[in-house]
Amino acid sequence: MSQPRPKARPSAFHLTCVSLSLTTCLLSATATAQPLLRVSQPTWAELTPVERNAIQKTHVVELVALNAFGLIMDNQSIDESRPGTSGGARLGETVAQASYIDHAFKDGNRYSAKNQLAIGLLGALVGASMDQAPQAQFHHRYAVKLGTGNVEYFDEVKGDGFRHSPGVCIAIPALTLTDQQLCSQTAASLRALYLPTTAAATGPVPTPDAKPASVRTDTPTTSPSDLVNCKSGTLAPVRTTAKKCALINGIAQPQ
Repeated sequence: MSQPRPKARPSAFHLTCVSLSLTTCLLSATATAQPLLRVSQPTWAELTPVERNAIQKTHVVELVALNAFGLIMDNQSIDESRPGTSGGARLGETVAQASYIDHAFKDGNRYSAKNQLAIGLLGALVGASMDQAPQAQFHHRYAVKLGTGNVEYFDEVKGDGFRHSPGVCIAIPALTLTDQQLCSQTAASLRALYLPTTAAATGPVPTPDAKPASVRTDTPTTSPSDLVNCKSGTLAPVRTTAKKCALINGIAQPQ
């Protein structure tokens, strides 16, 4: 009997892409994991291609639509909690005891207080199935200023009275916390936070014995004509090879 052929082991590059960020794998197979940076689409478009490439070397950039986040301007809450009911248990106990007493005093029957109590408890247990447990419910309404500048109302119903405070940046429509810098983000703030201003203004200072920063000796060089703009989900497009783009099921966009 022939032995089953062993499954092909995934390549080292594929394992790296599974464990690390997509942008990291697309740019280099030897890079380390990168933090996620959420950027609004118009703000990202204001950056130059050189600036975008510099940010993507250190962060995985996720593009967020203007209607997908907003700043809470005001909130209102209503307590819609309902108390529990016990009428069914009382009704069941009363009916059961009345039926027992009516039956106990007929000819040939004997009355027993213990039996009356037991029948009453049984009736209360059956009647309790018609009762409702107490339910805590709070209705929160938020006035949110979206990234587009429009103000819209969003409702949230939950089992506790805790809510978001005015001035908090939230994701829409999930109404959950998101990166707070997203609601006040501009191209200038991105440059100040994520681009080295000194290096951008003056460039690297060459030394006699140092090799140029753009020269890589550990990996083969790739011709610019072999690169494509790879788009994966909500992540910003990354310049990489078609092979790497296909590896993460990305979509190659026209130049």
